[in-house]
Amino acid sequence: MPRVIASVVLALFVLVSQQLWANTQASTARVSGQLELFGLPFNNLKLSDLGEQLKSMGVESYPAYKEGVQSYSLGPEGILGVTDLTVQSNEFGYLEQALLSGTVKSLRQRRSLGNLLLKKYGPPSSGRLDNGLGEVEWQLKDYTKIMLKNTSADVSVMYVDERPKVIRSSGRIDVESLSSNY
Repeated sequence: MPRVIASVVLALFVLVSQQLWANTQASTARVSGQLELFGLPFNNLKLSDLGEQLKSMGVESYPAYKEGVQSYSLGPEGILGVTDLTVQSNEFGYLEQALLSGTVKSLRQRRSLGNLLLKKYGPPSSGRLDNGLGEVEWQLKDYTKIMLKNTSADVSVMYVDERPKVIRSSGRIDVESLSSNY
């Protein structure tokens, strides 16, 4: 009888260990696919390209008083209730992060937002959505991530490029270009 109990305990331990391992792997895994912001790939997205896309959609920026930061109003109804967009770019004009935010009083819109992201990017890398509501994060393989905070009426969706493009000089001198100036 003690051997049977020991075998059952061992079997349960193995099953629980495998499940815990799977949950740990799922929470740290990066999601495949490509993060998009208004139909544009977010990885190495130029601020000027986003500005043109938003302008074509009828969205204009309003004055920002901090270098590298642009703010946009998405209208009184916004997109699923999210009404504000603030983007931050590096000194080379590539987006580092974009924050979509707003006060979304409609539970239906909040759920729709969470479910839309779940449908587009699959199960989150960390956190949990309950019928579209929750606080979750998706890590994508191209070193971008999206974080949704949708647990109250104050909703935010943060896009982050963990490795935004940086323009580096080649270290070469263009002698022909220099000589043509003299």
